[in-house]
Amino acid sequence: MKIDVDAAFKSYETRFSEKFGEKPVGSFAKFHNTMIQRLDRAGFEPRLAAYLKWHRECKRLLGSGATISDVLVMEFEEASSWICLQAPNVLEMFSGEVGDPAEMVTSTGQFAAVKKSAADPADRGKK
Repeated sequence: MKIDVDAAFKSYETRFSEKFGEKPVGSFAKFHNTMIQRLDRAGFEPRLAAYLKWHRECKRLLGSGATISDVLVMEFEEASSWICLQAPNVLEMFSGEVGDPAEMVTSTGQFAAVKKSAADPADRGKK
């Protein structure tokens, strides 16, 4: 599928301006956990190519049932940040499938406990 890079760049400029205001090309900003720079058209194209590469790889692995590595997730999140897109949290999508379902793995590899509801059968009789 052919990507209209000019249209993608216009969308990027709109997202960047809405998120960070009018900043000159080369200005730094923090998008989630990633320090990015406002890109010109020439700098945008390789960043878009990187995003598309990691997006395709995630889709391929999810479709095949293969394991998604932390490195792949981090690369995808960074590539998304550079073009001002929020990547889905691929690791949290599958948290609880293996191991303790009361724990969720964040994209940084840290565990974030999920609060159990009082209706949870595992909590009955506990105070």
